Amino acid sequence: MASYDRLGSFLLADALATVPSGRIYRAISVTGATFERHHFLCTFSDELLEAGLAAHGSEIQQAVDRLGTLRGFGGNYRFEAGKPVLLVCDYVPGRCLAQVLEKTRDEQVPLGVDHALTVLQSLAQCVILMHDKGLRHGSLSPNSVWISFEGAVQILDAPLGAVIQALLPKAPALKAALEPYRRTKDANAFQQDLFSVGAIFYELLTLEKLPAGAAIPEALDRATLKAAQEEGPIPEEILNLLKRLLMVGQPFAGAPEFNATLERVLYDGEYSPTTFNMAFLMHTLFREENEAEAQAMKLDQAANFAQYLPPPGAQGGAPKARSSRALYYLLAVGALVVIALFGGLYYQSSLSNRERANELKSVQAKLAAFQRDKEAAEEKLADITKQEEAQKALEDMFGKQAEEATTQEAKANAQKELETIRQKTKELARQRAEAVKERQRLAQQAQTMNVPAAPVQPPPAAAPASALAPPPGPGQDSQPTVTHQGSPLIPRVARESLPPALQDSEIKVALKVFVNAAGRPLKVVILKGGTPEFNEAAQNAALASTYAPGTRNGKPASGWLNMEFNFGKPR
Repeated sequence: MASYDRLGSFLLADALATVPSGRIYRAISVTGATFERHHFLCTFSDELLEAGLAAHGSEIQQAVDRLGTLRGFGGNYRFEAGKPVLLVCDYVPGRCLAQVLEKTRDEQVPLGVDHALTVLQSLAQCVILMHDKGLRHGSLSPNSVWISFEGAVQILDAPLGAVIQALLPKAPALKAALEPYRRTKDANAFQQDLFSVGAIFYELLTLEKLPAGAAIPEALDRATLKAAQEEGPIPEEILNLLKRLLMVGQPFAGAPEFNATLERVLYDGEYSPTTFNMAFLMHTLFREENEAEAQAMKLDQAANFAQYLPPPGAQGGAPKARSSRALYYLLAVGALVVIALFGGLYYQSSLSNRERANELKSVQAKLAAFQRDKEAAEEKLADITKQEEAQKALEDMFGKQAEEATTQEAKANAQKELETIRQKTKELARQRAEAVKERQRLAQQAQTMNVPAAPVQPPPAAAPASALAPPPGPGQDSQPTVTHQGSPLIPRVARESLPPALQDSEIKVALKVFVNAAGRPLKVVILKGGTPEFNEAAQNAALASTYAPGTRNGKPASGWLNMEFNFGKPR
């Protein structure tokens, strides 16, 4: 049986990474002696603790609240500022980007331009989301970035970034480790975070850390695609983007300008950054680690953790001490009863408007919490669907390899990979069943709370022009079209948070969607919107919609289409 170390209310299963700010673990929470769930658990270096990290608990909690359930960050963040100081969130099997880069160097596995662009795209969108929420990171590095074995990218330490940046003057060792990824002069907060993204992108392309500021222009001029094991220079369109990120060229003034430039590189060039490509790289680099971790996690779920529970009586005082205070306790209870009686009479006779307002706020908070749970459940189902698609692609690929194998050894290896993939597919099916049950539970809860289980449909809006266009004739090119438009779902309190002048207004969000040749939406760009809550609801609905791909020379082709979501007026 595996052994575990207790840390706070968690059991440490495996140490996953040692980073300049501390360590990252796979941890377990238990209910009684039974497994509950897996978590990421981050501890912090003595240097950071002595610099005063624990004193910033309220600031970190505010960042956690703002991030909510946004994709690209840890789920269900929890920061504990006691002893020990911990950051905890939902666990996703994978490795940090620093480990990916290190293993790529050691094993000389090519890291292609597509892989670098996949990470760049995900990190850039995460940074933009943070700034939309009024947050900044400030200390982003490959140690902050987690790559799942399924190819997804997330910023693990997002709630802590700004606090760690503020503490760097008191943490010289950490400051030195982050130096290649930080721009401290002539840049606003957004440009500083883009600089960090650019420094990571440079390392993904060259396998070299970015040099100090004055040496950056020369390093860019002589940089080659070393990570991809190519001797050629970095392609011009990518190099120009990199220069602007690193503020060698004209820095980006804001997110719209940056998004437009990134889109041209991603979709107009000869690149195909996909989660599947990244998943295949992770499978190549960490196959043994992935298999061992999956087996260990199964053992965790079946283990009995009784021996790791605190001994009976560990909390509270000794029986004699409790007995000696019994009389005092009874007297105190009696006094409280008298106070409660008088307080109850007063409450019944003079309930104030302020108390009524507090009750209303409490109801609103419960509704908002329910809405967050519902959105998280839907997001989990969507993530499982994406993972199932990636597993299906891997199964097809290795199935083809098994059929075309010319030696018994090659065929056996392909069959082994197929078996691993099929086991993962079964696990995803189990997770899907659990997620569906959770959605059903929330639907039942909605009935008891008198909350509609499905979103209220907004007033009919004009259909997107792309959906009304007649089918193209033979040989004609066409843009993608909407076959089923998703319904946006927003928190009920979102409209109440609008300025008074807008609370009775019609809210519209215009956006454009990039659809690939398979009819799958890959990217959504807000053209004209409202508050972040309405924009996010429209973006999620666009990604949940279904599409028919465009055509070019009679064949399916990728392309953009415009959409608009009309949230109507409040009823």
